[in-house]
Amino acid sequence: MRIKLCALLVLVSIVGAGFVVAASIPAWLDEAISEWNSEKENEDIPIQFVDIKDDYVWYMIPENDEFGQKVIRSRVHAIVEKNGYMVTDEEELVTMGRPPSPVNPYKEKKCWRRSYVLDINALSDTKSTRGGRSGQRQRMLTSLVCEDTGYWFMGFRILQ
Repeated sequence: MRIKLCALLVLVSIVGAGFVVAASIPAWLDEAISEWNSEKENEDIPIQFVDIKDDYVWYMIPENDEFGQKVIRSRVHAIVEKNGYMVTDEEELVTMGRPPSPVNPYKEKKCWRRSYVLDINALSDTKSTRGGRSGQRQRMLTSLVCEDTGYWFMGFRILQ
C-alpha cells in the first residue's frame, strides 16, 4: 500500500510540475509579439494570444492575401532566431497538430515544425553557486505553424 501511495505522489508531483512549466510564457516571446503588433506594416495582421495547450503557447494570425504560408513561416522563424535561438536542422518537418482553434477545434491541421537550441552559456558568463563555471546549459524550442480556415496558428514550446 505504501509503495502505491508513494508512486501516486511521485506521479502527481511530476504532472503538477508540468502544469507549472506549461503555464508560462517567456518574456522575450511576449515582447517579440508586442513588437510585431506595434509595427505599422503588421497592423492589419496582429498576432493574438490563444491558449496554452499541450505544453505549447499558441497564437493566431488572420490569413492575409499578401502573406502566404512561406512568408508566415519565415516570420515566425525570424522572431525565434532574433532572440538567440539557432536552428538545429535546416529542414522543416511537415506534421499534423491540433492547435486550439475556435473554428475547427478537434480537427487535425497540417503544421510545419522546426526545432531550435539556445546555448545559455554563449549568451553570458554564467557562474555556478560554488564560484566555478557552470555546466553547459541549453534550452530547446520547437515551433509549429499550422494552417486553418481563415487563420494561421503558431505554437512555441520551450524545454529547459
